[in-house]
This record gives sequence, C-alpha cells and structure tokens, in this order.
Amino acid sequence: MTGMSVSDYEQMIRRTRARRMKWWREARFGMFIHWGLYSQLGRNEWVMNLERIPVREYERLACTWRPRPRAAREWARLAREAGMKYMVMTTKHHEGFLLWDSKMTDYNAVQRGPGRDLVREYVEACREFGLRVGFYYSLMDWHHPDGARCAFDQKARERFLAFTKGCVRELMANYGRIDILWYDVAWPLRSAEEWDSLAMNRMVRELQPDIIINNRSLLPEDFGTPEEHVTAAERGRDWEACMTFNGSWGWQEAPPEDWRGVRQILEMLRTCCSGQGNLLLNIGPLPDGSVPKLAAERLRAVGRWLKTYGGVVYGKVDRTDKIVSALGNFSRKGRKYFFWCSRWPGRELAIGALTGRMEKARLYPNGPDLSFTQVRDRLVVSGLPEKCPDKISGVGIIEMTFRSPPRQVFSAGCVTIPSPAPRLSGKWLSPAVDEWRVSRLMMKKNGIEKAPAVSLCEPLGWSVVSAGDPQHFINVHSLYGDTDGLVYLANKFKTPRSGSWTLCVGHDGGIRVFVDRKPAFCEPQLKNPAVPGRSMFDVKLQRGTHEVVIALDTCKGMGWGIFFNWGIPEVERKKKRLFPQLAK
Repeated sequence: MTGMSVSDYEQMIRRTRARRMKWWREARFGMFIHWGLYSQLGRNEWVMNLERIPVREYERLACTWRPRPRAAREWARLAREAGMKYMVMTTKHHEGFLLWDSKMTDYNAVQRGPGRDLVREYVEACREFGLRVGFYYSLMDWHHPDGARCAFDQKARERFLAFTKGCVRELMANYGRIDILWYDVAWPLRSAEEWDSLAMNRMVRELQPDIIINNRSLLPEDFGTPEEHVTAAERGRDWEACMTFNGSWGWQEAPPEDWRGVRQILEMLRTCCSGQGNLLLNIGPLPDGSVPKLAAERLRAVGRWLKTYGGVVYGKVDRTDKIVSALGNFSRKGRKYFFWCSRWPGRELAIGALTGRMEKARLYPNGPDLSFTQVRDRLVVSGLPEKCPDKISGVGIIEMTFRSPPRQVFSAGCVTIPSPAPRLSGKWLSPAVDEWRVSRLMMKKNGIEKAPAVSLCEPLGWSVVSAGDPQHFINVHSLYGDTDGLVYLANKFKTPRSGSWTLCVGHDGGIRVFVDRKPAFCEPQLKNPAVPGRSMFDVKLQRGTHEVVIALDTCKGMGWGIFFNWGIPEVERKKKRLFPQLAK
C-alpha cells in the first residue's frame, strides 16, 4: 500500500465500516474519562495552559500523584450500572503525561508518582465488566520540547511526529484488542498532511484491524465528534456527541445546579437516538480516582431508567424528524415512534399540526393499548395515568405506531402585520430581517433571566440561518432547539443617522436583547409571532454600525423562532424614512 492516497485509504476503510461500526451503532451510550495530573489541582484540565504553569513546576505533580488501586474498576462498574456500553479514557491529555508504561519518555505513570500502568488497569476493568475499550490520545503536547516548535522547525517536526507515532504504536500493540481510538486537538500542525495522519492511521489499522477512529486527526475517518452540543451530522455520517457533566472535563468542584440532571441526560440521549448518534458522557474522577458523588448518583438513576426503557435506545434506531411539542419529543425504530414525555400531561397527550395516520398507541414498555383520536391535524392520546409512571426521572415513554410517517406542518397564517401596535403603523415598519448568525450557549439555570451575559468574543461556532418560510419566520428549533438552552442570534446593522429606533420582535419563547453587548430589553414570556402584539422597545443609536444579539429561550416556546423588524418611533417620523441596514 506504499504511496496510498487519502481517497484510496478512505475507500479501503469504507468497505469494512459497516462491520466494524455495528456494535458502536447499537451501543448508543458511553463513558468518557478525563484523569491526569491536572486532577490534583482541580481547576480544569487546561490549568497548565490557562495559568501558564512552567513545565518544570508542573512536572512536580507527577511525583505527588498517588491514585488508589483499582479505581478503574469503580468507573467500569458504574458505567455498566448506568447502561453504558463502552468507555474512552485519556491515555495522554494536553499536559503530556503518559498514563502507561512507555519507552518513548520517562514522563509516565510507571516511572513517576503512581508507579503503575494506569492504562492497563483501565483496560482490564473494561473487560471485566463487559465494556468496549476506547483510548483517547491528545496530539497536542505542552510538555514535549518540540510540541510547539514543530510548527516552524522541520527537524523538530520530524522528532515530534516520531514521538507521536511511537506513543500511538505502543497503545495499539501492547493492550490486546482496542475498539476506539479517540484523537484530540491536532495543534499546532494544521493539516492531516503535516501530521502524517494517513501513515499513522494506516499503522493503527494494521495493528488493530477492527478499530474505529474519530475525525480529530484531520482525516474524516469513521465518525464525527460534536463537542458540548448535541447536533446530528449529515445523513450517512456517524457521529458521537461528547458532553461534560458540569462544564469541566477534568475534576473541578461545581455547585449542584451546574451538574447535568437525569432528565437533561435523558434528553441528550433521546436527541442522539433520533439522529442516529451516540452520547459520550464525561466524568472527571478525583485525584485518587473516586467518582464525584453527584455524577455517580445521577448515572445510576439513568441506568435504572434504561433498565425499563432501554429498548428504545439500544440497537438499530432510525433518524427522526423533530416534532415540536412543549411536553417532549420522539425517537424511532421503523414504524414505531417513541414519545419521550419529559413533562407529563396528565391523562391526555395532544400534539398539533401532525400528519400521518396512527395505527395504535400504548404506554411503553408493556402497558395496555391507549385510545386516541385524530381530527384533521390534531392527535390526542387518552387513557394515560395521571402521573408519570417513572418516578426516577419523570420521563415516561408512549409508543405510537404509524401507518405512514408523521410530519409536522405548521401554518401560521398571514403574518404581514399592517399595524403591529397602535404607536407604529405599517408605513413606519421596515422589511423583515431574514438572515442571522446563530449559535447556542447552554444555560446554567432555568429561565432567561438567569442566563449568562453574552460575550461575542467567545468561539460560539456561529452558523447562518435564514427565514424558513415566505412569512419571514426565522426558524431555529430544528437545528438548535433540541436540548434545554439559549439560542443566540446576532446581526450587525448600519444606522443611517443618529436618533431613536424601535425594535419589533415576535418570538416563540422568552427573549433578552443586547445592543452593542449591553442588555437592552428582557421579555420572559413568548409573544406569538403570528399575531399582532410583538415585543417593541425603543433604543437610541448613533449613526454607524451596531451589533444586535437576541437570546431566545428555547425552554419556553413552541416553534422556537423569531420575526424581526425595525420601526421608527413617532417622535422621529418627521425625518426621512430610512431604516438600519445589514452591515457586512
């Protein structure tokens, strides 16, 4: 295979992908472990970089780390109790400390403080509890002398790549069958060619023919890895959402409200199921290897839920179009749709704007058939228990079998509002703004009033979203509304003159508006965009460019979207009718 091209390599691994990925596609739920020297400091796994700790000072942590024996068995037992099917552990994080017995450097767990091969202990624990084995390996290395120099020094690059390939070879050759190789942070080199990823991954596959590899060596490989957001990849592409438990990958103290609750974990899992993806949920063990109490309690609760409802999670699942409901959402296996009801409705469940004929309904997993009616586009399932049958999480499942695939089509009616408010006639209302940048930050507490202040300096991963229908409704729920949180929409406008302007926003959820990064308006209740009565407020702006950000609370809406227009207040109407325009 000398001289193999990337396209030839991708074609080669594509031929075996279905066989190699079969177990992973049916596993659905895994445990991520971030554990290293940084765990002793308890200030985030990036502490060495964030606090600019010198290498020699940081190295002392390698001598003081004394994890207790058999900690990995505790993780593996917990993973099995939680209903997880595989694990991925950091063998080397960005700090550069190796958790295995390596010949590449003495900066490792056997020759320093622990005095033990922590990777071997982890592998043995996984196998004891029937879990698939995954290795995380950070390509970035803050400790290696060539870890940064390799970006501009060819000799340094050759040395660093030899070190990297040597480390990966040891991991692949010395621990029996390895199921997953999970690369991370391909920095400072900028391409797969610079990392020589093709040669490295060919070596991996020669040593481990059945392994699956993620996409972070800058080759597409077997699956994508959205981080801290649950967003399905394009159809035909496998994906796995990796999520923290409390906002930090490594061990760090956090108040109880910052830890993901059972219901939130289940909603992430449902979103993964509906998009044919996996959930890799992280815990950061304490320095001694023990699992944080809150994480253990909540994972066991998830496991108890999965003992009853796991049939909707494990095995082959199908992609599911999102159904808008204030009560929950669907996953699917063939013609069977499973409504994960996270806000129990009482004795009746109603879903609007739903097409597709239903054949039967029952309370999953073994409840009796439920009665239902479908009149036009309204489905009502009746005969439910008054309270959710699941007392652990409050999430129950209603199984529905459809003769034809259900689709949801909202017809909002005409939303061209000639007079949205008495003080603003249509003459003084601008055309709708139809295109925004959109991103999401997770809320730490429920309610838009307690949302963190927006900082547009953060790397939020902005995308572009446009009006989803002829009535200028900016629909964001289908891409960004699948977990509890805020959706941020941003735009820059040029104002033609100094003076007052009216912002008119119709919104399917509470909003908070920031103008030039300062809070300008808060309305926690939804203002139905399809009828007159939008939220309206005046702002004074100088001539020039201004930034408007709308934080939309997807917890409190039905359709999760906005309309937006500029208006001219009455006091300004004697001037020429010019509206702010989008700034490039």
